[in-house]
Amino acid sequence: MIIAIDGPSGTGKSTVAKEVARRLGFVYFDTGAMYRAFAWKSLQEQIAPTDEEGLRRLIEHFQFDIQTDRSGEKHYLVNDVDVTHKIRVQEISNLSSQISIYPFVRQAMVKIQRRFGHKLNVVFEGRDMGTVVFPEAELKIFLTARPEVRAERRYRELLVKFPDLANTLSQEQILREIEERDYKDSTRAISPLRQANDSILIDTSDSKAEEVVDRILQLYAQTKQNKKSSLMHGSYRFVVAIFRFVLKLFYRLRVYGKVHFRPGAAVIAANHVSYFDPPIISVSCPEEVHFLAREPLFRVPIFGKIIRALNSHPVSRDASDAHTFRVLIQLLQAGQKVILFPEGSRSLDGQLQPLERGLAFLVYKARCTILPVYVDGAYKAWKRGSRLPRPYGRIRCVFGSPIEWGEFEGLDKKEAMERITKRTESAIIALKNWLDNGAVGDPP
Repeated sequence: MIIAIDGPSGTGKSTVAKEVARRLGFVYFDTGAMYRAFAWKSLQEQIAPTDEEGLRRLIEHFQFDIQTDRSGEKHYLVNDVDVTHKIRVQEISNLSSQISIYPFVRQAMVKIQRRFGHKLNVVFEGRDMGTVVFPEAELKIFLTARPEVRAERRYRELLVKFPDLANTLSQEQILREIEERDYKDSTRAISPLRQANDSILIDTSDSKAEEVVDRILQLYAQTKQNKKSSLMHGSYRFVVAIFRFVLKLFYRLRVYGKVHFRPGAAVIAANHVSYFDPPIISVSCPEEVHFLAREPLFRVPIFGKIIRALNSHPVSRDASDAHTFRVLIQLLQAGQKVILFPEGSRSLDGQLQPLERGLAFLVYKARCTILPVYVDGAYKAWKRGSRLPRPYGRIRCVFGSPIEWGEFEGLDKKEAMERITKRTESAIIALKNWLDNGAVGDPP
């Protein structure tokens, strides 16, 4: 499970996140330390925050790691140099805010964060955890506090860590720096500081850290309970079990890449060659998914009942594109996964067709993750033009690495949509090639 705690500096994120992780037995991850570590490295290399090319070259060789000593304390390493205490000075904090505005810096950091995530139960804290890095996090918290309270906290923290700075620091100076950083963080084009729509706001101005921790633990307990109650409903679970049995018995269904499947809203983008495709993907997913189907399909005996039980939503032939997209966006905003066939129609020869613009438009509007999927064998089992499926065959379903919205954030609409289409198409082709080459290792 991932708990994402966001908010500006001085709201108690680090203190609260560490204690929440300790009490739950989760791993704590300070994402701000990564940006500070890169800022420290740029300072050592004498690369100015305005030197974009220099920073771009530097990040190609930037290595960040976290190690825990025998006492349980975490140490942050940059290219094997321990920078745990060196990155906590105000100069580094201000510098990290300046260099984090570059898209290539944030993209590199997000990759590092995700490398550490999705493996264990983790508490992440930062500024864009719930909006960009882990939009699928099961519990999102946004901490806030009055600026003067945050300045006072930061002032006391610095005096404890660096008492020799007592004569050069002032609370007023820190307040000005906090307000300046808040403005930069909240107005930048890439991953701005903002509260996720589904996060829970907690004002820590007049609360002790222990009280905030207790509140988050209560929310965690509620989230776990809701997660249990939101398991597959009876008819969905029954149809999935029956259809999975049939697919395995007659078509030797095999599913690859479930490691890439994670909670939260996403568009499942797959190739489309057969009426079998939606049920195949549905039974291959470890949680409920939704898809759209033309209204006449619901009148097909047995098949219509199956797809209705599998969360299919009917769309009439005369329905407008706007209506269809509204249905999809509502599902995604509700945190659901939606199966979409970006080719637009079933392939006539089983080969992948050029992707239409619908997928890119939907992803751009919903700002959601794309989960590429390739289904193999469905064309032979029930190809277009055949009234009934063959009673045997071999079917394989492969889930690829998620394509995060963060890859396209900050781009103008036209460029973003073009990249979304190309990125998705290449991902589906890569999954096909992976299968054709023997399905060795994890799917790409």
